[in-house]
Amino acid sequence: MPWMELELDPQSEWNEEALIDWSCALTAFFAESGYEGQPKIRVLPGYQILTFGNFDKSREIILSASERLVLLEGLSILGEPEREFASFVIRFARQMGARALCISICSEVDKLFWGQMGGKIQPDPIPLEGTIYREKVSIHNQSKQSLLISYDEHPVLCLEPIICNAHAPGLISLAQRRLEKEFGGQPLGFASRVAVHSPWEISKEQWDDLLAYTRLQAFDLIAEYIFDR
Repeated sequence: MPWMELELDPQSEWNEEALIDWSCALTAFFAESGYEGQPKIRVLPGYQILTFGNFDKSREIILSASERLVLLEGLSILGEPEREFASFVIRFARQMGARALCISICSEVDKLFWGQMGGKIQPDPIPLEGTIYREKVSIHNQSKQSLLISYDEHPVLCLEPIICNAHAPGLISLAQRRLEKEFGGQPLGFASRVAVHSPWEISKEQWDDLLAYTRLQAFDLIAEYIFDR
């Protein structure tokens, strides 16, 4: 599905804690617009999903902490209620501290509407050819404990620390041991997903290489955030 991106001037730092208040505001918006229903919030590693389905089908607002993005999926611009809701989401994204709003495009009407709002069509990702070169891989902290892996200076994967049942293969660094001791002695690892702005589709082997080349540094970055703040 094609998508567009609307760059924003965020009004604050990233503020996931405001999501509950915005969920209540969204409920009030639906009630004033004549729709019923309570938006539902799902919390997953690195992102939160606000689902609502009382227009004609289910829609989602997705908050990506590691990229400071708000994604809007499933909204077709059919009339004034949808336009008002789109304006509501833009205000929401700015006040959440998002750098951009990403929108799935369902029709030419959507494309025209968001284009008039300043949105730009984003290219579809293409397969990444060849093997992963370690010297082209980097990782940095993006927001709190959210990490972003880049390849050749382009974002590729988002990482979030999670509690695991067992250790991943490989060395266990001092930073990892300190973190596991801090969080009750359970093994720690990382949940990973493709970055929204990744220009590539990557294979499982490439995915595994990116994680392997950054695993130790990822624990160092999380330890710096936890112990040095």
